[in-house]
Amino acid sequence: MSSDHIYWLFSAAAQSIAAFVAFLLTGYALVYTLMESARQRDETLEDIHAAMQQSYHSRLRVLAWITGAAIVLSLLSIFLNRWRFPGKTPLMVVTALLDLTAIAGGLGFVISIVNPAKYQRAAIGVLQQKKAQFKLTGAITPAHEFFTEFVKLEDLVRQHLRIVADLPGAGRLRNLPSFREMVDVLRRTGVIDEEFHEELMRINEYRNLVFHGHVDDVHQSMLQRVRMAVQKVEKLG
Repeated sequence: MSSDHIYWLFSAAAQSIAAFVAFLLTGYALVYTLMESARQRDETLEDIHAAMQQSYHSRLRVLAWITGAAIVLSLLSIFLNRWRFPGKTPLMVVTALLDLTAIAGGLGFVISIVNPAKYQRAAIGVLQQKKAQFKLTGAITPAHEFFTEFVKLEDLVRQHLRIVADLPGAGRLRNLPSFREMVDVLRRTGVIDEEFHEELMRINEYRNLVFHGHVDDVHQSMLQRVRMAVQKVEKLG
């Protein structure tokens, strides 16, 4: 390859990659805004959104380092193009590979953030990561049984919320408060203790992940835990 070809190749590569990354970040900012809007409308996406944010940030950090290295090496290749030295060819090869990696990585990231199934995939991923925290044991049971019990639990919590709505610490609530908000109010007003509050929050988190992950089966241990929670709320009076 002639010196002129090398010059134009890496000059165009540096400019193209820089422009590509600029469009990528602009697109990500738009997608992030839409995700944040969806989270505000639907609080059940809170944990999933947090996991997606962490994943996207990690991938963007790696992509930024690769892109930065590709641009710097492309410019360095242009600067050193006038001289001949033993490591010139390996430098050109490494630079070309980094350029291709940056472009491929950017395209892969774009495809992932616009994937309609991104919430489902994220929810399943979080479920896998938090198996130990949820202490999932026992046989597998249909998810609809878990959701049936959770609806009972939610109705009971809402009934108690109406009782304590005017007590100090209840705060101002929306017409349709989320399960998380209702449980927080019961804790602030002293209806439930901290331990039971944490248990209800953990059950709610599991419910959100199973729902958005479109999981068909749940562990028997979580079904038992939500049933015990229903019994405990019923005894609150």
